[in-house]
Amino acid sequence: MDQLRNMAFAIQRWLSQPQKVFFTCVMVLIATLFLNGTLWKLWGLYRDQNTIVSQSLEAKAQMRVIDKQISQATDTTFIERQARDKMDLVGDHDLIFVFPE
Repeated sequence: MDQLRNMAFAIQRWLSQPQKVFFTCVMVLIATLFLNGTLWKLWGLYRDQNTIVSQSLEAKAQMRVIDKQISQATDTTFIERQARDKMDLVGDHDLIFVFPE
């Protein structure tokens, strides 16, 4: 019984020191956040947000390039030039040289 009474007095003495109680509460809070994974999940979400933002910026840049290509594709000279360059097509007035191998 004396041990229980001594323990009660020790707890009462400890509770009368606000700095120790505050420090202990903060340590319990931090330990709880680490143990249940909340801080780890929050860090992962922050990392995912940065990845998504960078991917979004890359997609917007690609969209600008594609929009530019679409606007160029309406021009007939662009289409003709692409056909000549990529498919080796020739125009009506072009001169073709064939070299034997």
